Amino acid sequence: MKNHFKIFFFFFFISLAPIWNSHSQTISTGNDFLLQNYILSLETGINYGFTDYKTSNIEPGIRGSIEYFPIIINNARLGLKLFGGGTSLSFSDSRGTISNNDQPNPRTVPTDIYTDIIQIGGSVTFGLSINESLISYLNVGAGYLIFNPKNSDGTKLEFNRLEKYDTEIVSFLIEGGLRYKLNDRFGLNLAIGYYPTSTDYLDDISASSGNDSYLFGLVGVSYALSGGPDSDNDGVADSYDQCPDTPAGVKVDEFGCPIDTDNDGVPDYIDKCIDSPTGVAVDSTGCPKDSDKDGIPDHLDKCPDTPSGVEADSLGCPPDSDMDGVSDYLDKCLNTPIGIAVDSVGCPIDTDEDGVPDYFDKCPSTSLNTKVDSLGCPEETAETFYQFNLRGEDTFNNGSSNLKESAKLILNEIAFYIQNQPESKWRIEGHMDSQGAVYTIKKLSYDRAKAVFDYIVSQGVSANQLEIYGLGDSFPIGNNNTAEGRSANRRIMIIRED
Repeated sequence: MKNHFKIFFFFFFISLAPIWNSHSQTISTGNDFLLQNYILSLETGINYGFTDYKTSNIEPGIRGSIEYFPIIINNARLGLKLFGGGTSLSFSDSRGTISNNDQPNPRTVPTDIYTDIIQIGGSVTFGLSINESLISYLNVGAGYLIFNPKNSDGTKLEFNRLEKYDTEIVSFLIEGGLRYKLNDRFGLNLAIGYYPTSTDYLDDISASSGNDSYLFGLVGVSYALSGGPDSDNDGVADSYDQCPDTPAGVKVDEFGCPIDTDNDGVPDYIDKCIDSPTGVAVDSTGCPKDSDKDGIPDHLDKCPDTPSGVEADSLGCPPDSDMDGVSDYLDKCLNTPIGIAVDSVGCPIDTDEDGVPDYFDKCPSTSLNTKVDSLGCPEETAETFYQFNLRGEDTFNNGSSNLKESAKLILNEIAFYIQNQPESKWRIEGHMDSQGAVYTIKKLSYDRAKAVFDYIVSQGVSANQLEIYGLGDSFPIGNNNTAEGRSANRRIMIIRED
């Protein structure tokens, strides 16, 4: 029996080779035979048995079947098959007696015998298209088998006559084959298969540990009963196609609908952003919505209502260069020092509206319309404060914080004055024009104020009497659009604070 199995599986795997060797492809012809889901077949062929007799003869057989394919996906198909048919198996053995499992003595057997077989059953069928004309398939199933072992003269054999075994049994089916399309309705079948049975009495004798079986080969014709037209040629029959108007050449899923990789409701063939995150709202092109058109999609945009045309940062928000909480496009004072409270237009708050912002105002509650000095205090008290103003051009080398020698002579006098007032407090302010980057302007204004501070301290003034402020271009006293105005804005102010 082991050799019989080897012979069967050799032919079986040869018949199925096209399934494993075929390349995936979509059947694309409308009303195609390969897409039909009800198929009738009539086949005839030959059979070869494996029993306790030494020789099996090749005998003819016939089979009819109906197949139903509820699942047809592109080039694959899965269905059910009902079949029924009849055949004969014949055997020869010249030994005369054969040792058997039913009695202690060898049993006398005829030289030539045969058995008629009727079989009905069902199977699961899997098919795979090789091209537009050829399908390979595999059937696995079981059936009801009736057999009747007889002598060559037509009389029942001994054990059959004595009803020592059941002649109506269960058998199994393993089958592989090919179906070739002739046209939209007809096809040719070629199959090879194996019937393992649940009995060892197909030859009326049980002389081994294994059951009897037989091998078969069939050829026949198939006829498609009902439909599988594919109007949009996407490989999914119309009866299963949920999207029957798919454009030509578009890849579809098992339901015949265009593939939508990111499940955003926009099929891949028109989706310009096929990797949209799950759950993100998209526009008609499949890209995440950007309501304010700032280049940052809504699901990442921290400021989804940015006005049209306004530049946005990586979070979708308008930039705020001085970090005062007022976006640059609304900020009328772009260089506000860090940490200073501002109003709705980004300018430092001036509670008493005297023109001197609160953070700089030594008299923040001055009455309305009162003339004030540079510290925000009424001018009539100005005599209690002292102030020294140094032009930038007179004090420093061009574009640097290096003191001129001539400036040191003036600073010597200022240092001497401050040194003689040890209880006084002074602020050293560095001011610049608006030419250049904001950072550069602020840094140079601070560096110049620090150079003045360092020099005055070197002349004996206590550092505790002095404070340093680099105010950049925040407090111009001249027009930055003119050379004269810019020159006036570049200055050092040394102001008494106590």
